[in-house]
Amino acid sequence: MTRPQLPRTSAAPDLRLLPPVLAGWLATRFGLTHAPAGTIAAAVGIAVVGAVVLCAARSGTTGPLVPIGATMLVAAALAASAAMHVYALHLGPVATLADEQARVIVQATVKGDAKPVKGTMVLLPVQIDEVSGDGSTAANGAADGPVDGAAEGPVLGVKSQATVLARLYETDDLTRWLTLLPSMHVELTGRLVPPKDPASGDAATLMVNQPPRILGGPNLLQQFAGKLRADLRQAVSGLPSEPAGVLPALTLGDTSAVPPQTTADLKTAGLSYLVVVSGENLVFLSAAILPLARQAGLRAHALALFAALLALAFTALARPGPPMVRATVTALLASTAAATGRRFRGLTATAAAALVLMLVDPWLAHAYGFVLSVAATAGLLISAPGWRDRLIEVHRVPRWIAAAAAYTAAAEVYCEPLLVTFTGTLPLLSVPANILAVPAAPPATVLGVAAMAGYALWPPAGHVAAWLAQWPTRWICLVAHTVAHVPGAALPWPNGLRGMLTLLLAYAIGRKVSRIVQQKLDLGGLYE
Repeated sequence: MTRPQLPRTSAAPDLRLLPPVLAGWLATRFGLTHAPAGTIAAAVGIAVVGAVVLCAARSGTTGPLVPIGATMLVAAALAASAAMHVYALHLGPVATLADEQARVIVQATVKGDAKPVKGTMVLLPVQIDEVSGDGSTAANGAADGPVDGAAEGPVLGVKSQATVLARLYETDDLTRWLTLLPSMHVELTGRLVPPKDPASGDAATLMVNQPPRILGGPNLLQQFAGKLRADLRQAVSGLPSEPAGVLPALTLGDTSAVPPQTTADLKTAGLSYLVVVSGENLVFLSAAILPLARQAGLRAHALALFAALLALAFTALARPGPPMVRATVTALLASTAAATGRRFRGLTATAAAALVLMLVDPWLAHAYGFVLSVAATAGLLISAPGWRDRLIEVHRVPRWIAAAAAYTAAAEVYCEPLLVTFTGTLPLLSVPANILAVPAAPPATVLGVAAMAGYALWPPAGHVAAWLAQWPTRWICLVAHTVAHVPGAALPWPNGLRGMLTLLLAYAIGRKVSRIVQQKLDLGGLYE
């Protein structure tokens, strides 16, 4: 008797945009790490070949040449964009001063939240708007000052991205840095040095030894967002230290109070992505709020507009990090499709969002959060539905277990080749850990948002919601601690490109072995 065939309950994914995304990503990374002139020359050559291929495809009957030519044109465009961004990055005075390791006074706009590093330093992303020499003596004994006539006065309109690395000396220094909000204007004094990672998008790193002087801001939007984030911290203040630190991270990506051991155990268990705000948080929140909006009477265009505004508001609240930016653009594309009556294709929208974002901001191609977000979404859309259906129809696994296992495994399989490049470990128990922990993430996120909003309206309501939210949060922490202490939970693995290729080879071998085993089982079934 032959085995029952699996019904095709999931539509085959449209993979036509996958090659352009991969080629565009590789081309962008190439453009960020090579000389702009050489990259432009290579991009022009690839574009010419791509145009010839497209012309040949139109004049003949060779259909496969069309996607090849289109992929080459996409790669050429993204490589050229990356090269121009790199060229512009080194044009301004900030990069020149960094090469000279000059001491400067800068006026800057805060672009993100300050992050403590090793307890003695703080990292802060800024945009340098104005730079001038402070007249101090440099290490070589000469007075530092801006180049190209800037010594006589400040250089205005610099607009260069930089990272501040501040050393903490006083006990209240950390608080002064952590209270800074995006869009605030500050004055900083320190030494400019070249960035540690040339592909980071920073023109320099500013080393400072004293707290900032606040000049103005924040704007109304960031002031409101900062107030709500502070309300969430107040709402959880009565909880034990671990849930009080992890709940803001699960809700808004605020990891400032997560205990170090919890962070380590989440990483070992393969759950660290839960405390990095991303599209997953937006999905949880939308799933809770949009049905309420529909019951309130919003339909069609109004509901699509509300969903778009919800995505933008949550992005401002949770900070527009690389994963959140990708998710927001995809959500806006979905809202546009709903408003215009077009069919929304998740994989196409994800690919289009990735290409547009890398074209506008090539530095995202080097941001692991962005790349992992795209990879995880691809796994959820390409492989997870088929795996879920097979578990249900062939192996008779209950639907809720099949869905959790399939979607967790797909995200892990697609992300792990990228993760091992910088972690150097392979979390062997991440799939069962995710199956156990992920169901607690939606209630923790939604209750965390309720605690934040409740505290803003009436503090006792916020405390009640936070008390409820601590229980799914505690469960996630319990799973992380338990799995992390299982012997062999994480296997040492080569990092870098070698680790990625090794894991991909292991994937290929595993797939081949599973097919052979399946064929033997099918042949055995013929004689039953």
